[in-house]
Amino acid sequence: MSNPSTYLREDRKSGLYLGRMSATIRLSRPITVLGMCAAFVLAGSAFRPPVEPAMTVVIDPGHGGKDPGNLGTGRYKTVEKDITLAVAHKTADYIGSRIPGVRVVMTRKGDTYPTLPDRVRIANEAQADLLLSIHCDSFTKKSALGSSTFVMGLDKSEASLRVAAKENASIYEAEDNRGFDPEDPDTFIALALKQEIYLERSLELAALIQSQFRERVGRKDRGVRQAPYYVTAYANMPSVLVELGFLTNPEEEDFLRSEKGQDYMASALFRAFRTYSEHWFSLESAVQTAPDSAAPFTTEPSERRDEQPAEAPDTPAWFSTLRNDCEGPLCFTVQAASSRTGGPLRDRAGHAVPHTRSEKVGGVHKYRTGSSPSYAVACQMRDTLQMNGFPDAFVVAFEEGSRIPLEQAIRKQRN
Repeated sequence: MSNPSTYLREDRKSGLYLGRMSATIRLSRPITVLGMCAAFVLAGSAFRPPVEPAMTVVIDPGHGGKDPGNLGTGRYKTVEKDITLAVAHKTADYIGSRIPGVRVVMTRKGDTYPTLPDRVRIANEAQADLLLSIHCDSFTKKSALGSSTFVMGLDKSEASLRVAAKENASIYEAEDNRGFDPEDPDTFIALALKQEIYLERSLELAALIQSQFRERVGRKDRGVRQAPYYVTAYANMPSVLVELGFLTNPEEEDFLRSEKGQDYMASALFRAFRTYSEHWFSLESAVQTAPDSAAPFTTEPSERRDEQPAEAPDTPAWFSTLRNDCEGPLCFTVQAASSRTGGPLRDRAGHAVPHTRSEKVGGVHKYRTGSSPSYAVACQMRDTLQMNGFPDAFVVAFEEGSRIPLEQAIRKQRN
């Protein structure tokens, strides 16, 4: 009897990638009663009820069908919709073959055109735990390059709104657009508040993706940004929208068109997803061995409670920019990182980061650094931490010691 072989089965009707086992039985001698029993046991194992997936991820290849997306430099027939689909398939293959506990749903499997409301509906009806939307960027200047990841949030910078306008363009042609108007302040704030409960997880995944793009693939890091995208605004789950690179840049277009480039970008998305799923869904035992990504910081628990960690010499100058002067009821602080092992928060050189306290939540130590009554000052500390080895850092708000939604805190500060 041959060994069972694992293969990836593609269900084209449902859009699912499912791992499955198959066995081939070869009989080389007369069947005995014992042999028949063994055959029935093996055959019966193929009809066991399917195991409920530990989590569901929806992968959304941007554009498709009549909507080509951006056309790049115009040198090739390949356009944005083709590249996003190729990278989406490769990402789904990586996840489906390496993490059996995950169900992958794709919003499109070929050159079709699901509307933006269709994509959101697919994700919500699948009761997904995560939505990953894949796109490619463009700009009027061919020198623009780099990768970025967006979440739904309150940043309305010119760059964020430029990309959002491009990706949201098709919504105005859809009948079921829910009155979506990111230019309307009331609509924008309402959608941002709706996504507040998912923002922490979305930001965590976005930071992991950017770290992989930068460290593993060598892409220019354009950072994690917030923008009013339709798909991330109406998804009832953590969600991110990835811009793989600029097709209007000849070098990036060549890279993203190539098999190697698409493999690298899909592998980076998989590694980021793998780390995220291990953190939030305890899938460590199901994940097959793969190269680990570099940790943004190191934590080493002390052997004795009364033993203080040794301070590395030459304390970095940027430590002096971290403030810890909030004495009122409303405070802004920066969640710099998280760790399963605990211990002091250290930078890459081994220095213990000052003004840092940790809180253990659900088996994970969350490190908060600094405090200020000013949101602007907290943002400066966040940017400093991100530039010095803590790419996952983001601002959180507390009132009377209890965490509150960031938008609510910003409104209270302005009043």
